[in-house]
Amino acid sequence: MTITTDPDIEAREALRLIGPDPDNWIPDRPGVDHNVTVVGGSGSGSTFAFALRGAGIGGVTVIDAADDEAHAGVWLNRARMNKLRTPKNLPGPELGIPALSFQAWYEARHGAEAYAVIDRIPRLVWAEYLSWYRQFLRIPVRYRTRLVRIEPVEGFFRLHLEVNGVPQVVTTRKIIFANGVAGTGGPYVPSVLAVLPRTLYAHTADAIDFRALRGKTVAVLGAAASAFDAAGVALESGAKAVHLFARRPAIASLPVNRVRGYPGAYYNYPELPDAARWFQAWRFRQIGSTPPADAIERAIAFPNFHLHLSATWRSAHEQGGRIVAQVNDDVFEFDFAIAGTGYFVDPTKRPELANFAHQIALWHASATTYSSTTGRYTRHASQATISPQTSMLHCIPPQCGNSRSRLRLAESA
Repeated sequence: MTITTDPDIEAREALRLIGPDPDNWIPDRPGVDHNVTVVGGSGSGSTFAFALRGAGIGGVTVIDAADDEAHAGVWLNRARMNKLRTPKNLPGPELGIPALSFQAWYEARHGAEAYAVIDRIPRLVWAEYLSWYRQFLRIPVRYRTRLVRIEPVEGFFRLHLEVNGVPQVVTTRKIIFANGVAGTGGPYVPSVLAVLPRTLYAHTADAIDFRALRGKTVAVLGAAASAFDAAGVALESGAKAVHLFARRPAIASLPVNRVRGYPGAYYNYPELPDAARWFQAWRFRQIGSTPPADAIERAIAFPNFHLHLSATWRSAHEQGGRIVAQVNDDVFEFDFAIAGTGYFVDPTKRPELANFAHQIALWHASATTYSSTTGRYTRHASQATISPQTSMLHCIPPQCGNSRSRLRLAESA
């Protein structure tokens, strides 16, 4: 019996049995540098690169604005949860190859019993797995490469990049956006905070120096997962007090999106009728995002954590280097505020999309009605148009937990 200490032996054997990658079947086109450009080199971007390779699509490049792997994506940077928010067994980057799954990777290093014990995947362990996935599958990522502007031309795109700070122009047939929740908009900062000096507040999307909040009184606006995560880190970093403000009279507890935790529902979600998906999004917006129980417990474990419900900030101003806020009929003073208020979606605010943002169909251009008689949802057609150029773009919706996306390519232009 041969004993090996190589934790990747099963993964190597799986790739051997699959066989070599198919040859590139996409014919070259004069003046086009790449067949596909993937914007974002973290989990989703790496998964798409591997999927494209397995589909025999060559000429793929993955770019990321981050300095290096450690600064790419959210898991070692802006994500602050202790555990991912999705089930540990949700299918992911392995693309149907069990030996490449998180479970296989984890058990090869820690044993099956250790995997059985964890309820959800620890965030830092997930980041370690994604790093292994990228390196094991030899997926190159061009770091320090920022997409500045996309210029649609006949049959392809001209990409204006900054590579190590130097302007560069390349061409590509297709673009896959795997650049996270801000990829079609940006962090939403309530106007009541936006009037303050920038040194007095941050969004959870920012790189926050929590060590500087030691001994400080901190306000957190929002009551979803990222807000509670930020409150927890601030408390763990020694904040004097943390006050979390929620507009709703209760913390959202009905997980509208929980059904997407089931693999069948997850994979088929994009195939649902527009009206059904729109209604689901509307319900989610009405009810609110549900923070995991452990995120709440992390904050309330501290006696200097204060939760304020039905507490809308009416105004705020700077006074003596601090924030003075009126919340309903009460006045509070804080040293710093954190907006855990999510993201807005508006392609016109993304410089790289500016050339054709007006041609992107938006949900708000349509209306959805529900019939209690038939039990059906009807989404009325949008008047927005999509040009042949913009039909070659693909935005990959990010998830709160593991990278979970399907490969979907448009027909060649």
